[in-house]
Amino acid sequence: MFTIWGLLQLLRRYPGMVPDVDLMFECMDKPNINRTEHQSMPLPLFRYCTTPDHFDIPFPDWSFWGWPEINIGPWDEEFRSIKQGSQARSSGEHKLCVRIGKKKKKMGLRSPSYQINCNHRYKIYAEGYAWSVSLKYIVSCGSLSLIISPQYEDFFSRGLVPKKNYWPVSPDNLCRSIKYVVEWGNAHLAEAETIGKGGQDFMESLSMDRVYDYMYHLITEYSKLLDFKPVQPSSAEEVCLESMFCFADEKERQFLQRSTSFPSPSPPCTLQPPDSDLIKNLIETKKRIINNVQNLM
Repeated sequence: MFTIWGLLQLLRRYPGMVPDVDLMFECMDKPNINRTEHQSMPLPLFRYCTTPDHFDIPFPDWSFWGWPEINIGPWDEEFRSIKQGSQARSSGEHKLCVRIGKKKKKMGLRSPSYQINCNHRYKIYAEGYAWSVSLKYIVSCGSLSLIISPQYEDFFSRGLVPKKNYWPVSPDNLCRSIKYVVEWGNAHLAEAETIGKGGQDFMESLSMDRVYDYMYHLITEYSKLLDFKPVQPSSAEEVCLESMFCFADEKERQFLQRSTSFPSPSPPCTLQPPDSDLIKNLIETKKRIINNVQNLM
């Protein structure tokens, strides 16, 4: 529901600017379009995450507009709350807080209380079954985020730089890696806090303005690749703001209202020309930093 709501808000934010497209979107956790198997004909499938070995196209997940089941508010609200909670962290605090991404049972869902858990110097992110929405909340805390080398990546995590926005942890030497960085962080408080603050600053730059701009440019560039004119199928069901409110329960309606967008007074940000060398250098730089960290132990 909230992914569809996000698309409706994009149309409302940039009225008349979003091109018509025909696309496939899968809401499951793991990517499907393997690069080896589909090399000759990559299938354009949108989803919440991808990997370097898949063609799946990452799209902002539903929680940017709220997650009523566990009382997580819209992203801009949640980030402000998390940042405020992080101000209470004592410089002498050196506890670890572990957040593991995993499937949550429908019964007994509770709020992760990210803003409350921001009073730890270190926070660990570990993937569970697959990718997890919790990454953005963990890095937002401003604590030194220890990210166990993830297999999956969403649309923004590809921009996180090790030792600038987080500390990479090797899954092969897990305990040793964590012990090393905790001892290093305790001995180098200023440097550790700088990395944690770098992660928080990165997440602060990921405002809903930027999320909508990413969505707009992604769909616009995708539309340019279509070799046909999208036509509404006879079996399609039209969705609008009013129909979403009718479908939602009372709590969901409250969250939908809180994440309602309005026409933007300015156009989307300008998309820079493609630069494969820039992307290649970024990937190689990240790999080099991670290898250097692993060689420290």
